[in-house]
Amino acid sequence: MRIQITLTPAESKKLIAKAVVSLDVVKRAKSEGIILVGASTTCAFILEELLNRRVTEGYGCGITIPRGTCIMQEMLDSIRQRGYARVWVFEKGLLREDLTLDQTLNMMGSRDVFIKGANALDPQGNAGIFLGSPIGGTAGKAIGIASARGVNIVIPVGLEKLIPTPIFRAASEAGIGRMDYSMGMPVGLLPLPGMVVDEVKAIQILTGAEAIPIGAGGVYGAEGAVTLIVKGPEESVMETLKLARSVKGTAQPQTKPPECLECKYPRCSLGEEAAKVSGS
Repeated sequence: MRIQITLTPAESKKLIAKAVVSLDVVKRAKSEGIILVGASTTCAFILEELLNRRVTEGYGCGITIPRGTCIMQEMLDSIRQRGYARVWVFEKGLLREDLTLDQTLNMMGSRDVFIKGANALDPQGNAGIFLGSPIGGTAGKAIGIASARGVNIVIPVGLEKLIPTPIFRAASEAGIGRMDYSMGMPVGLLPLPGMVVDEVKAIQILTGAEAIPIGAGGVYGAEGAVTLIVKGPEESVMETLKLARSVKGTAQPQTKPPECLECKYPRCSLGEEAAKVSGS
């Protein structure tokens, strides 16, 4: 059997979240260990699945908005307060709000899971994340420790973030200090090790059907959408159609970037321009 489906970025994120929480390593960590969830709009949907309730705020960290690369106000506040972007820690299925990032990483081992969204995905299935902090931020700190300890790293990322450039080539060109000008925050790009879960992988995990992307993009609210052919046994394909229908109409969580004058992020050219206009 063969069908065609189209998913907007928000719908894809919801589908991917369902697949991530159904992974054996995630289910095991939920019942026996630790799940560390990093800030991202995709991870907001994963939090919904883990908490079994609606998450209305974006919980994104580094975001891309019309004026360029930016950071959410909530995460900027967290960085100023804690020294790192907010994370969510689940120990044996319970949300632990008393643990710092350092404490959590020191507790984690090979039966635990770190879930972190990405900003880029290349055709070879490699993912990368923007680094807006000159000291690497949460991802820069956590990835090294998680990799050293054998923590299971899961990377939920939609095909809307597919780039034609190999991630390692892109990473070699990016970097905060390399930029003479930046629309928004200049960033580095960190290649991410781990299991990438995009729409194709999500459908395979959830139903066993095969998904083939045949188009991307759209208008009238479908900007960033992906169109897929799904094929396989009738039972698997119909289950995929049921899942696709269940996520239709999903909206993006709310995101609030800071005003440039309030942010004053180092080396953000737009922030510098806003400050000059304000001071003139």
